[in-house]
Amino acid sequence: MQNRPLSRDFYSFAIFFVTSYLVASLIQAVISLLLGSRFITFQSFHSWLAVLQSVFAISSFALLKYYWSKGYKVVFATALVSTLVLFAQMTMIYFLLMHRDLKSFYMNLTVAGLVLNVLYGTSLVFSNAGQRPWLKRGGWLAILTGIPLCVIALWSIKSQDIEFRLLLDKTYRVIAFFGILVPVTFLLDLLMESKSLNNERERKPVILREALKVAAIISILFFGMSFVGESYRSGTGRAYVPSMQVLKQTAEFGPRHYVDHKGDTLRYRLVPPVAYDSTKKYPLVVCLHHGGAHGKDNVRQLSADPAPFLLSDSIRWKYPAFILIPHCPEGAGFGGISEFPDIDTLVFETITTLEKEYSIDTTRRYVMGISGGGYGSWHFISTRPDMFAAAIPICGAGNPELANRLTKKPIWAFHGAKDPLVSVDATRDMIHAIEKAGGKPKYTEFANSGHDIWRYVQAEPGLMTWLFAQKQ
Repeated sequence: MQNRPLSRDFYSFAIFFVTSYLVASLIQAVISLLLGSRFITFQSFHSWLAVLQSVFAISSFALLKYYWSKGYKVVFATALVSTLVLFAQMTMIYFLLMHRDLKSFYMNLTVAGLVLNVLYGTSLVFSNAGQRPWLKRGGWLAILTGIPLCVIALWSIKSQDIEFRLLLDKTYRVIAFFGILVPVTFLLDLLMESKSLNNERERKPVILREALKVAAIISILFFGMSFVGESYRSGTGRAYVPSMQVLKQTAEFGPRHYVDHKGDTLRYRLVPPVAYDSTKKYPLVVCLHHGGAHGKDNVRQLSADPAPFLLSDSIRWKYPAFILIPHCPEGAGFGGISEFPDIDTLVFETITTLEKEYSIDTTRRYVMGISGGGYGSWHFISTRPDMFAAAIPICGAGNPELANRLTKKPIWAFHGAKDPLVSVDATRDMIHAIEKAGGKPKYTEFANSGHDIWRYVQAEPGLMTWLFAQKQ
């Protein structure tokens, strides 16, 4: 490997793309810091990830070429492996959106990437590249941020304590935010190196390089604005503000909570039947909200589908029933997503407790939910077929291995054929598995729709009549 001088044009190109990657990383780091990992469910994230991945690939190629030209053998090797793993991790996100059960593999890939990044930083500090002050500082930053991030990631994988995992997640995001200082040191090193080329004769610009610069600027501006806009609309930068209707409901249906023998708490709202008569038996509908409503305020779930529909006067008067609306905390799930601790047992125990307090028909318990609540709906009916008489899972996923438990269970599933967040194959596989086992589930697929199909589901003729006709 020989020390080959690079042109002014190359340094201009490298500086531009390292700067572009720094700007793109800053955008994502700020959104992650404010919003957590929820941004991966945004429609705009697919395009934004492609932009980030492309800019990362080009800037990494430029740095690798720089290391090669300077004769930094160890740095080049560690940087190459680290870059390939990080690129694979970015690519894995596309599959993660479609197949949530790959989360454990993704986390292992993340840990591997962090370890390699620490080795990359170590090579910058202790190899001949350490003679350059900014590269050495970048190496130390990579080490000082990479080691705690790796420890936190491993800790998070092993821990099932929801509160502790939330704390770890926040700490991870803060440290990762400061990690964007690493490309700053690379940028400063390139700027210092380029100053030594002041007397080099100007060369004609390479058309491909200039075209890539223009494409990067346009992509970051266009897709970045879309990503930032959707992040803001989803809650980044502003607190959740309940509508007047939700405020009225919170006053009418007060907050409740259930605490189990271990001290774990389920926050929920219970909506009684209109004109409740304790001498009559009423069905119970468990309403599971989507992932965008997670929290602890015990309010947000009232505004998340399908709760507004079930709480509408027309439904409540026509189909008198108890409506249980549990609030799932951040970092947890209702069940069915392997990498998240679930609160299913808390919900089941809450139901048992409520049946001692109210006149609930134990043969007419139903569950319905969308997205994360769709996962939960499949999970509830599969793991506790003795408890639920019917289920309406919407754009969720279940476990086909449990299909034999559902052959006699009334199920009406819904999914959008173009769903970018939860693959339609997840529902198709469940339906096929149940049919193969001898069951006859109902399934409605919307051919031209994506993840947001609730407006079509709630307009489905006979949906509620079908649900309330079911009985154990």
